Amino acid sequence: MTNLDLSIIVPTYNLGRYLPATLKTIQEQTIDVELWLIDDASTDRTAQTAADFVRGVPNYHATAFDRHRGIGTARNFGIDHASGRFIAFVDGDDLIAPTFAETLVRGFTPGVVATAVGYDWWHRSRGGPDRFRLLSQAEMFEQVSHHGTEIGGYIWNKAFSHAALDASNIRYKEQLRIAEDYDFTAEYVAHTRGKYAYNPTVLYKKINRPNSTMHNFSWDDRRQEDKIFDHIYQLKQLI
Repeated sequence: MTNLDLSIIVPTYNLGRYLPATLKTIQEQTIDVELWLIDDASTDRTAQTAADFVRGVPNYHATAFDRHRGIGTARNFGIDHASGRFIAFVDGDDLIAPTFAETLVRGFTPGVVATAVGYDWWHRSRGGPDRFRLLSQAEMFEQVSHHGTEIGGYIWNKAFSHAALDASNIRYKEQLRIAEDYDFTAEYVAHTRGKYAYNPTVLYKKINRPNSTMHNFSWDDRRQEDKIFDHIYQLKQLI
């Protein structure tokens, strides 16, 4: 067991040439973090890259599934095995600034149940001064339940209270192929009373890969996404 504030969970699947750059940015964090790399039965050298990276570092861990089980299952494995007070998720082909972890942890002042930072994606650099502003539960739900908001419903620019996740048994719905992050974040906010802290400094860079899931939606995926957002709309009644 480690005694670190933040656990970073990174699911991986066939990320061969992208993963080393991501791992380098995690290694360069200004605070020590617990790291969980969960490989979802890659057919390239991704799992070996992860295993080599964590070797000899007590707070770094890597595991590999023997069959493809999905990104939700990989992230849930990380949550269930993490020991940090706070949980953050990084996609295995993205980049984080050196102060990403430190800033997310710094935002957890008394009463705060989740933190978020600015991000850069699709030439949109949502940024601002390096200071936190507090949002109510209702204000945060509005931010995470719609496309196009400043904070967004993504999981990768946020940190969540591990205790709150366990208290409400919030986990990823493993059958979902898309929008599982919006569903997870909305469920968390809808079930977690408290303050939410947002620092608009851009500390997360989303990398667009042409073969990623978001670029290969089917009509069935679109219908599933519509159902997810219908469910998210219903969650508002809990606040």
